[in-house]
Amino acid sequence: MKHLGTKRIETERLVLRPFTLEDAPAMYQNWAKDPDVTKYLTWQPHESLEATESILKEWVADYQKPDKYEWCIELKENGEAIGSIGVTHIHTKALSMEVGYCIGKAYWHQGITSEAFSAVISYLTKEVGARRIESRHDPRNPYSGKVMEKCGLKYEGTKIQADWNNSGICDAAFYGLVAAKEEAEEQEYTAPMMEKTSGEKHVISDELIEYVGILAKLELNDEEKEHAKKDMGEMLDYIDKLNELDTTDVEPMSHVFPIHNVFREDVVTNADGSKETLANAPAAKDGGFKVPKTIG
Repeated sequence: MKHLGTKRIETERLVLRPFTLEDAPAMYQNWAKDPDVTKYLTWQPHESLEATESILKEWVADYQKPDKYEWCIELKENGEAIGSIGVTHIHTKALSMEVGYCIGKAYWHQGITSEAFSAVISYLTKEVGARRIESRHDPRNPYSGKVMEKCGLKYEGTKIQADWNNSGICDAAFYGLVAAKEEAEEQEYTAPMMEKTSGEKHVISDELIEYVGILAKLELNDEEKEHAKKDMGEMLDYIDKLNELDTTDVEPMSHVFPIHNVFREDVVTNADGSKETLANAPAAKDGGFKVPKTIG
C-alpha cells in the first residue's frame, strides 16, 4: 500500500475532508454528545465541548502521519459537519483496512453513510492500494450491516460474545470486500521505512524503529520509540539541509585534522629476547614460563 493520508473527497451530496479544530461545536452538537449515536460504539458520549476539542486536537496532530485516515462528513448544501468515517485498523501485510463510521441521528436512513463509505472504499482500493476492506457491527444494530451490504461488503460470519461496546459484551458480525485485482495495488510487502509529509519532513515508521531496535538489540518502550522516531526524523531533515549546500568549488579534504601514526616503527633485531624475558618470570621450565595455578 502507498499511504496517502486523509485526502479531500467529494460525492454528490457530501464533502469528506480532514477535521479542523473549528469543527468541535458541530461535532459535539450533532453526534458526539448523543448516547443514541454511541450506543453500539466503543467510546462514551462526550460530556462537554472541551472533550470534543481535546479529541480533535489529537486527530489534527495525527494528520501529519501518512497512514492517518479520519474524514469529517460534511453536507454540501450547508457546510454542516454531521459525522465521521475513518480507518480503525490497518493490516499492512494483508493489504487490509477496517473502516468505522458514525453519523448524527438527524441524518440516519437517508443513504448518507453508505454514500460516504462507498467513496472511502473507492479511494482506499484505487489510490492507496488496499486489497481488502472490512467492517463489523453489533447485530443488535442491523442498519449498520445494511450500510455495509449496500457498499458491496459481504457477510462473513458472526463471532459470539467476542466484542464489547457501550451496550456491554456483544456479538460481532463481520463483513468484507476484496477489491478486483485491477483496482487494488498488487505488490509484495515492503515495510515502509520512512516517508515525507507534505511539509517535507521525514516521518519515521514504526516498522523502521522496530527494525533498528532488532539490529541494535534494544528493547524500546512506546515512549522511547516515539523519541527515537522524532530524533531520527530531525537528523534526516538536517542531512537534507546539508545536501542543499553548493560544494562545486570546494576542494575535498581527507580529514579536518592532520593524521599521524602514533605508533613507533617496528625495530628488527637478531634476537628474540627470550633469555631477558624469562629472567623476569617467577619461574622457568623447558624454555617457557611457569606460573602459579589460578583455578582449582
